[in-house]
Parts: sequence; C-alpha cells; structure tokens
Amino acid sequence: MEPMYYDVPAHLTHQLMTWIKTFVNDNNATNTNHVREVANHMRFSYAEIPLYANRTHDYSMASYIEDRCEDNAETLLQVIELLLPRVHDSFTKRLEKDLRLGNSAYAVSSDLKRLEMRVTPAVKAQVEDVISAAGGSAGGHLTNAWNEAYGRQPDPVKSYSETIKAVEAALAPRITPQNPKQTLGTMIADVRNAPQNFEFAMRDGQNSSGVHTVLAMMRQLWEGQTSRHGGTAPTRPENVEEAKAAVHLGATLVQWGVSGALGRK
Repeated sequence: MEPMYYDVPAHLTHQLMTWIKTFVNDNNATNTNHVREVANHMRFSYAEIPLYANRTHDYSMASYIEDRCEDNAETLLQVIELLLPRVHDSFTKRLEKDLRLGNSAYAVSSDLKRLEMRVTPAVKAQVEDVISAAGGSAGGHLTNAWNEAYGRQPDPVKSYSETIKAVEAALAPRITPQNPKQTLGTMIADVRNAPQNFEFAMRDGQNSSGVHTVLAMMRQLWEGQTSRHGGTAPTRPENVEEAKAAVHLGATLVQWGVSGALGRK
C-alpha cells in the first residue's frame, strides 16, 4: 500500500498551488477580498512587500502570497485552510479529490471548512452517523471532539474534554433523568452502586446483564483523562492518540445512550 504523504509532496505542489491561485489574485472584488483577508491573517504587510510596476498593491500582495506558499509547505496549508470556508463547495470538493488521488495524509472535513487527518471512510462514517443520530448537545460536543482530535493542528486535551461532555449529554437522560447536570463520574458511581437498576441490550454472559461492560467503558473514558484530575497523583495533557481513542470510545457510549441500548429498568 502506498504511504500517506504529509506536508506538501512534490507531486501535489502544482495542483495545490493552482487551486490557491484561483482565489488569490485581483481579478475581481471577491478575490481581492481573499487577498486582503489572507494577508491580514498571515500578518503580511502591504508596506513591506515589493510593488510591481504599473500593478495594484493587491496584485503585488497576491504574488507575494503565492511566492510564500511555493517556498513553504506550512504556509501553503495555512492559506488553503483560510480559503476553504470562503469558496464554493465545488472548488472544495475538487481540492479533496486532488488530495485523495495524491494520497495526502490530509483531507477536507465533511463540512468542507477545514483540513483534517485522513481516516478510513467507513470509520469516519460510523462516527458521523452517531453525531447525526445524537443531535443537540451530544452531537455538537462529539463533532468538536472529532475536529480537535483529527484536525491538522489538533488539540487533544480539548478533544478529550469534548468527548466526555458528549457522553454526559447522551447518558444523563438514561442514567440520571432526574438530574441531567450530573458528571460522568457521578453517573459511574450511580451505576456501580446499583447495577441491578440498569439494563443493556446485549448480555456479556449467561448470568450477566452486560451493564458491567458498559460501566468499564465509562470508567476507562473518565479515568483516562489525566489532565483534569487534581490531587497528589501526577497529571499530564492527553496526547493525540489518546484523544482519538477517546472519541471512538465516546461515540460508542453516545450511540448506546441515544438509541436506548442502555437505560434504567
């Protein structure tokens, strides 16, 4: 299997630069706005770039942006991410096709607004199905968790926190309907102290209701978040792989909550 390519490999440079040049020029008012927005965000000063003879300042800035993109892969990717929310979906889908055919490690997100790490389509679809079914607060938090775990510049601590919030939103109506503001930790205590009050759709043994398996998964997610717990034990921020694992574990728990697979008797 061909490896994924990170940054901007040589075989993708021309396609990505062509895509950028479609929007970074002064051919019309919209593109001029793109130039100015990119320059502002990237902190490129009009006063500090060379002015082309008989050309506008925006034309000169557009050329400067293109030169910087060609010289630096990180700048090129940043400019693409700035442009994605500003262009028509047809152009965004064309970019995704170029990235996919070039076996890039990056993909355009499902909302067509950002770059994220490429994931097996079936795996991503499973999480998206849970997000769609959950809706509301649980779906929103799980979306944020995915974006922060799989974004090109991930925030694993935030991702893990958002996953827990998604699970809390999905499980509270099933475990503690009288107090939907309880935390995952207090819900774990409720199930642990009275497992006979709960039921799960799938048994895990002849004499087991399966509730203890769900409880173990809840504890795994809760106790795995070392960054939020104080006390004498050492803490550290979660890493990206932990955040990704948490998202998929959390998605399973969210699905069980919103589908009613787990609930009170």
